Amino acid sequence: MNKKSYHKKSEKRIVLSIWQTLGHYSFMLVPLMFPAFELFYKLSGKTAINTFSNTANILFVLAGLTIGFFKWRELYYYELDVSRTDSEFENAVLATANKLNWRINSFENNKADATGYNPWKSRDFQSIKIERLKSKVMINSMIEPDFISVPDFFGINRTNRNTFFQYYDNSNKIENLNEKVIQQLKDAEEKVENEPEWNLKNTLKRIIAYIFSFGFWALGIAIWKHEGSIIALIFFGLIGSSYILFDVYVMWVKRRRKPAHNNR
Repeated sequence: MNKKSYHKKSEKRIVLSIWQTLGHYSFMLVPLMFPAFELFYKLSGKTAINTFSNTANILFVLAGLTIGFFKWRELYYYELDVSRTDSEFENAVLATANKLNWRINSFENNKADATGYNPWKSRDFQSIKIERLKSKVMINSMIEPDFISVPDFFGINRTNRNTFFQYYDNSNKIENLNEKVIQQLKDAEEKVENEPEWNLKNTLKRIIAYIFSFGFWALGIAIWKHEGSIIALIFFGLIGSSYILFDVYVMWVKRRRKPAHNNR
């Protein structure tokens, strides 16, 4: 299932309401706030303190326009000129949903509507729309147009598109595609569950992570001793402790799961 699917950008775009449009492009206003304040001070005749240089203001404007451009591109569908049967199309959608942890909201009349969650973005999620025509299939994945719709910093929309096109293209070559994907996911989960916690790879990862964690503690202590800032000590201490506490919690959870897993 590693064959590359040659898809292209479609002429079709998502149509947003006025409020969705404001939410979709809202993040581009963040860098534009700084030159806006600068302009406000100049027009009001007030003297601004610690104002930005003209070069900085130009960079802020360029950053805002760049974000707007990528949010504009996000509204496009992408298409693959390949025809598949109803069952093959269904298999591709379900396989992708299982692989990427989508929640399917509706699936009928050759159309699918799903929601994808990205844990790296906390509250932000993707709205996924798929349409199958006679000789091609189209998909759009975009960050949900909300109050503040952030840009796709991590390429999750591209992952959604590419994974679906890959499964769709292979849906007539691999029998029971969805069941095979589910089994692969179970095998991968079982491999992680049974992986020794202190093998060479995990031990090296922990050593590096713990060094960074203790480094944050050392930085907090150094600032506290020289500046007397207890806030800095608490702040860097929390950062330094977070990974260690999380790692201990994960090992504890996996240790509790092992007896139940071995009894199956």
